[in-house]
Amino acid sequence: MKRRDFLKKSALTLGAMFVGKEAVAQGIKEDHTMPGMAHEGMDMKSAEMKMMMEPIPWADPNIKISPPPPLMGKQMGHVHTPNVLPLGYEMDGNVKVFTLIIQPVEQYIHDGIPPEESLWYKFHKGKGMPPDEFPAMFLPKKIKGWGFNGSIPGPTIEVFEGDRVRMVVKNEIPEPTSIHWHGIELPNQMDGVGGLTQAPIMPGDTFTYEFTLHQNGTFFYHSAFNEMKQVGMGLGGAFVIHPKKEKSKIDKDFVIVMNEWKFVAGNENPDVTSTNPDWFTFNGKAAPSTEILDVSQGERVRIRLINFSNQNDHPIHIHGHTWWVVGTEAGPIPKSSQWPGNTVDIPAGSSRDVEFTAWNPGYWQLHCHKLHHIMNAEIDMPMGVMPMGGLATIVNVIPREKGAKWSHPGGGYE
Repeated sequence: MKRRDFLKKSALTLGAMFVGKEAVAQGIKEDHTMPGMAHEGMDMKSAEMKMMMEPIPWADPNIKISPPPPLMGKQMGHVHTPNVLPLGYEMDGNVKVFTLIIQPVEQYIHDGIPPEESLWYKFHKGKGMPPDEFPAMFLPKKIKGWGFNGSIPGPTIEVFEGDRVRMVVKNEIPEPTSIHWHGIELPNQMDGVGGLTQAPIMPGDTFTYEFTLHQNGTFFYHSAFNEMKQVGMGLGGAFVIHPKKEKSKIDKDFVIVMNEWKFVAGNENPDVTSTNPDWFTFNGKAAPSTEILDVSQGERVRIRLINFSNQNDHPIHIHGHTWWVVGTEAGPIPKSSQWPGNTVDIPAGSSRDVEFTAWNPGYWQLHCHKLHHIMNAEIDMPMGVMPMGGLATIVNVIPREKGAKWSHPGGGYE
């Protein structure tokens, strides 16, 4: 689409969508031209202005929602993103081709009472609150958000340093969008900032990004148009770039994406203007609906933590182990600069990679240490036993020998 045609179709709409009615009214001249845009020859009619100031719906009934791409759910790597399906690729010559469809998504971020045979059920029963006896504390929660390929967060992209990738992105939400490849060094025209480095992808349209990967580490992708709303509605996912040769053997490699949400009572649509979230999710699920991380004693474990929250940092803590912080959203940290701990803070818009050897058998909590982030809905309630919620899961270190006497390995933990 030519720049002039694009502006006729959308630029004024975009300008009006993201400023207040008063500001828009003050900026309209008698000839209905927005200030600063007159040189483009863009005419603005009052009927168009009225339309542009109407709320944008969650879905456009005129846009047919596509089924997930055929390679959605096909694991072509070894990274595991709990509760989120992987996304495979097809080859076009030497280019790996991925398909991402941006679309309205209805998804349960909390599934309700956990299955009676599950560890989560047994955990709460051990706390003296069997979930089926306290159903009001375990109500399901559905979200009407925006995601990729039917998922919030979107599927993890898994590739290698040196790969050439092509990202075919189709827009099925009712407003323009674009995708930024966060932390990845690439040509400016592929950076994905709608209105700055590219024309936004209009509803129903498709845009193709293509670039070569010169880094390795834990990166991510997210909307870079109307970000407060679109990222707040769920438009983000992980982008893992493996090195050409791994320096250390990793037995289990997990990705955990964190989001925060605010809901008005009885409403399934997130309030993206709020700075007071009341739901928190690991990979689109709040505990006790989060997947347990099963590892075997002695395995080397990497956990890639990504924070899509709009304002909160999350200090993530593991029980029973010491890990080393080995990477950020800029890639690996040199070994001489890595640091040990069992709590790592992940600021908004950042990632942190941690690695540890799962030497200590048993069930170990992994959770945010902002303690109001491990409860759901933040409801007013009597001070009593409360269920686990929000940013929490359990690392299950399966012992080599059942009933073996516990012993500490001594020394360091590298």
